[in-house]
Amino acid sequence: MDKTLGFIILRYVKDTQSSKFWISSHQYIRKFYKDNKIIIIDDNSDYTFIDEDYQNSLENTSIIKSEFPKRAELLPFYYYSKNKFFDIAVIVHDSVFINSKIDFYTDTFKFLWHFNSHQWDLPEREKQK
Repeated sequence: MDKTLGFIILRYVKDTQSSKFWISSHQYIRKFYKDNKIIIIDDNSDYTFIDEDYQNSLENTSIIKSEFPKRAELLPFYYYSKNKFFDIAVIVHDSVFINSKIDFYTDTFKFLWHFNSHQWDLPEREKQK
């Protein structure tokens, strides 16, 4: 049986800059994972800074306004355990940008940096944009 892979973005928007972060985070996921479900957990954002046009255009993306404001890092785990949105959840903050496709499939729990998608200590390559 194939396992479903999805993403959970923890979002907190407090100004124009942080609004740009969640949009970029979402766009980078979509660049490499076009059809995967994305859940955005909103942790009490200031909606005067949310780009409603962009938010309303999201495909295969759901937004949950948390009923537990200011709980931050606990929220994705709480809502995932309560709803089991998909078999494998990649949980990121709204300021994390996935820059390449990563094989996230696992039978256990892993931190993002434990997936073999990045080679370390390559100073010349790390300077590239």
